Amino acid sequence: MENVQATASDSPFIQGRNARLYGKPQSDCPYPEGSQDRAAWMEAYEEAALTNPPREES
Repeated sequence: MENVQATASDSPFIQGRNARLYGKPQSDCPYPEGSQDRAAWMEAYEEAALTNPPREES
């Protein structure tokens, strides 16, 4: 049996941040309403907007 471990990129928080950075809509969150995973995904999605605001084109 193979030992498979989760990586940081598998966490809902990182997935939510990456979704925002790659321009995916918030509705793409794969976690069920009311779950801790959804809360983490949504938190990271919102934080990514604050720490990496969209660039304005000159």
